Amino acid sequence: MRQQLTNMANAKDNINPGLSAIALVIRAREGPRFVFHYPPHPSGKSAVREARFGTELDTEPIEPENEDCYYEDSDPEDSHVFIGQTFGKLNLSAETTAKGDTTSKKSNHVEVQEGPGHYMNKKGEDVAPWDHLWEFPTADLESILTPSRAFHKKKFALSLDPMNFITYPIHIREDGFWKKRKTKKSKKSKKEDGEAEARSKANGTSDDGDEGAMTMFNVVFMLNLPKEEADSRIMEIYDHVIKKFNKALNHAQASSNYVWKESEMILAMKDKAREERRPMSWLWSNILLKSTLAGAIRDVFDAISQSNIATLSLATTPPLDLSLQIPVPCFLTSFPSSSDRAMLGLPLTSTNAFIDEEGNEDPTFLNKHFALLLLNNEEKIIAEIQSDNSDLTAPLLECIRICKPTLSFLQVAQAHSVELSSLLVLAQHLIYWRRAIAIPPIHARDYYIVSPNCDSRQLPTASVAWKKAFPLAPSLPAYLAALSAAPRPYKSFSPSKNHRPTYVEMLAWAMRGGWVIPMYTYAWIIVWPEIIYEVTYQLKANAVEKAKKKASSSEHASSTDESGTDKFPVDPKDMTTEQAAEKARLERLARKASEEAAEFASEFAELPKPVATVNPSINNNPLWSQLKIAPLVIKDPHKVSHEESLYIAAYAKRFTDPKLKNCWSKFCGKYFNGSEALEMIALQEGMKRKETWSILLNFQEIILVTKHW
Repeated sequence: MRQQLTNMANAKDNINPGLSAIALVIRAREGPRFVFHYPPHPSGKSAVREARFGTELDTEPIEPENEDCYYEDSDPEDSHVFIGQTFGKLNLSAETTAKGDTTSKKSNHVEVQEGPGHYMNKKGEDVAPWDHLWEFPTADLESILTPSRAFHKKKFALSLDPMNFITYPIHIREDGFWKKRKTKKSKKSKKEDGEAEARSKANGTSDDGDEGAMTMFNVVFMLNLPKEEADSRIMEIYDHVIKKFNKALNHAQASSNYVWKESEMILAMKDKAREERRPMSWLWSNILLKSTLAGAIRDVFDAISQSNIATLSLATTPPLDLSLQIPVPCFLTSFPSSSDRAMLGLPLTSTNAFIDEEGNEDPTFLNKHFALLLLNNEEKIIAEIQSDNSDLTAPLLECIRICKPTLSFLQVAQAHSVELSSLLVLAQHLIYWRRAIAIPPIHARDYYIVSPNCDSRQLPTASVAWKKAFPLAPSLPAYLAALSAAPRPYKSFSPSKNHRPTYVEMLAWAMRGGWVIPMYTYAWIIVWPEIIYEVTYQLKANAVEKAKKKASSSEHASSTDESGTDKFPVDPKDMTTEQAAEKARLERLARKASEEAAEFASEFAELPKPVATVNPSINNNPLWSQLKIAPLVIKDPHKVSHEESLYIAAYAKRFTDPKLKNCWSKFCGKYFNGSEALEMIALQEGMKRKETWSILLNFQEIILVTKHW
């Protein structure tokens, strides 16, 4: 299932995981063992910072004007620095000296080489070519890469400049098993048998003759990354590849002792090759031929280092199938800045098919109103799926047959009477395996533009493929040039209605290659001063009425208690000093409230009553500037203040048509938030497209509209 993507190929090439090698290390009864690594001779190339979107996209070297002058004026030390920068700080070539050696390899040999790559060191010890990984002795690496139980199932990171060693160590459980077993109530004898079995496993004396007593294993990923990018890229490969691979091997070890058996076989082959002084190329070929675990490590390296998907089948009982990948984004939601990683060829879009109904991004959720766009030729994808010959082959082929980029998943399910949930699962499978992406359905009345993120350097190659796919169509540069003019509905580019299906196919091809992206319409609610004044006036009228009631109740409360009877004696002579003081205080408060209410009512009476006009957007009443009232944009109707909710309600009161009033209330919260494309309303609300735009035309004065990707 390894295939190149068409629209994401360039972006994938720019996502370099920086993977240099993968190694298997174990700890057995006799101590740690460095079992295997792949590739046999890892590259020691220095890490290259990924190209940014700005000026770094031009990878052509700048030639000096006068090479003779350049070398003449160059300082020898400068030349040395340049070479050092090219080959890295360490000598990471395939043939390296033993740790601590300061002279050349040849001068350290006591005896002449007797076999390819084998030699005797000063201590008289035989050194095989696989005893070193770069300049690091595997004897040293096996000790530091088998950390204690404290790192069990935790991220373990080690930096030996310039390499980063990242892994997820797996230790055997304290009960002697590799995985927690399901416990049930049993008799005492069964419990004792279980304890005896656990002790025998821990001591390496189980019935199957396992004398190795492996207590931990560790598949280590070695990354060579620029320091400024290391943290984020390490987390990507750790979460999606390293942890999952080690967990899968833990399951295989628990079910059939798989890791230990494979390790034992590889170590025996290495010992025999050492005795026979076999070359490393011969040994590695045989290991990869006989060991499925070594083959799995190779497959993971080959796929992940190229940003492809690794598919594995471990020879366990039962067989374990696994797929690993560092997810490649299907699109960009924001235009990259000059300091962002360059991912040319990825489409730019604000629409996300994986946003659930609560507005959260969920990779397990797929919007039923989106459509499926295949990322390669349909016949080629069908051939690949048929070659897989799995249980899903027939359903996937049917999904490809019925799904079209012009129809949403819901429309496809309704048209072909299939279960929507099953269709979405199959579509997600195709998306996961990088054979398709989810897009808003292509429509001839929508607008499409040339993507600002397209890779124009690929235009000559793409033009040839375009000509083969559409021999009678305009050339790809001419087609893109036409789209680059003033945006207009896509159907206007078709010479006639009969040509429209072909032009839709051309559009799908261009979108697949990252050349063209849709341009949608987004809206926010704009509140004009007339509406703001109308709501403000009503709020002040309510406040005046409330103030009058408060003043009246204050006067009444100053002379009576809660039961309605007089608080104080009628004759002031009968009042105590405290009662007189309290009465005076209450009278002052009542008088103050009455004065404030009268003053507030007087100010309110001077305000002119609001008058509703047909077009509030062109109401240039001087009163707005006098009261400093400016138009207001409501960005998110779901998060509004009390006044903003009244503005929305004030607009609703102005609609006399019940249908318009209902649609206003429905559209406000769901679509007039600047993030939901208005083109999706018809699909999501089950309305006719023409009817939807007719209703939106009635709202055009009170919504702020913009078009973008």
